[in-house]
Amino acid sequence: MRVFKPQEAQPAPEETMGVAAWIRANLFSNVPNSIATIVILGLLASVLPGLIDWLFIQANWSGNTQADCTNDNGACWVFVSAWMQQFLYGSYPTEELWRVNTGLVALILVIAAPYALPKHLRNTVGVPLFLAYPFICAALLDGRLFGLEFVSTDYWGGFSLNIFLAAASIIIAFPLSFLWALGRRSDMPFIRSVCVVLIEFFRGVPVLALFFMGSVMLPLFFPEGTNVDKLLRVWIVLILFMSGYMAEVFRGGFQAIPQGQYEAADSLGLSYWQKTLLIIFPQVIKVSMPNILATFIMLFKNTTFLLIIGIFELLSTTQTALTNSNWLGGHAPEGYIFVAVVFWVCCFGMSMISANIEKKLDTSHRN
Repeated sequence: MRVFKPQEAQPAPEETMGVAAWIRANLFSNVPNSIATIVILGLLASVLPGLIDWLFIQANWSGNTQADCTNDNGACWVFVSAWMQQFLYGSYPTEELWRVNTGLVALILVIAAPYALPKHLRNTVGVPLFLAYPFICAALLDGRLFGLEFVSTDYWGGFSLNIFLAAASIIIAFPLSFLWALGRRSDMPFIRSVCVVLIEFFRGVPVLALFFMGSVMLPLFFPEGTNVDKLLRVWIVLILFMSGYMAEVFRGGFQAIPQGQYEAADSLGLSYWQKTLLIIFPQVIKVSMPNILATFIMLFKNTTFLLIIGIFELLSTTQTALTNSNWLGGHAPEGYIFVAVVFWVCCFGMSMISANIEKKLDTSHRN
């Protein structure tokens, strides 16, 4: 009888390890890939040096006026630095900017709360803080509820307004869309019909049309003489628009859950809401997280459409700065590059947060 001795594990071949092996496997694995790699590298070599020279090396960095942009061969980042406060805060009073900064810090803390709080406090403390944030922040910026100087929404603007509107809409639309998704799956015909109409309407109508309807038609539904703030109307439109898309995301998540999960919950004697919130909802969040993130990013970027109805968020503030008589030097590339970079950084940060949440929700036990 032959006895087989276990052999020691052998290291991977040298030709399959390291940077050279990765380049060979991913960029030059065959003739078409090699040609594509060479063409792309050639394009980058022809474009990047001049772009880097214009963006950084020859750029104008210091100064406060257009006259300080003395080098015509480089970007005028003086334009961005001179308008930075307006880009970030709009026309909000300078002496009251601490309120906006407090709201931004509070948003970061609310987002970080699920990571920092103990598990037994995440639902009892973290969720109520999350839901209360939009109203507390709006009251702080307004000022009257806290006995501070009143600041009209006409002065709210800049990138902070993009962030506040997106965050407040997402926070309120999240539970509302969940209820719409449950209603669409309901066995009660009236509730199901109402939810279907709401979802299909807000998914089917362009967001620009919704903004115009919110600005012009929504006040007609309020009692005569009632003055509804334009920013409040926009917020309502964004919440309903977000809810329509998120409801379909949740519905897809519900359909992805095996029927056995529902049957197992029923066999334990759980009520409808216990089964939905404790068993089904966490699994829906897990399978729907990529689509949820995509919807969040879509809404965040759609806040730039507010310029159409005269709300001065980041993009409309940039366009206003470009038409200023003191800066008629053709600084549109610098302004739009700044807007693009700011939005990209925020969207990439949201992607990182989503990836972290997906990792925490992963129950596959894979290394």
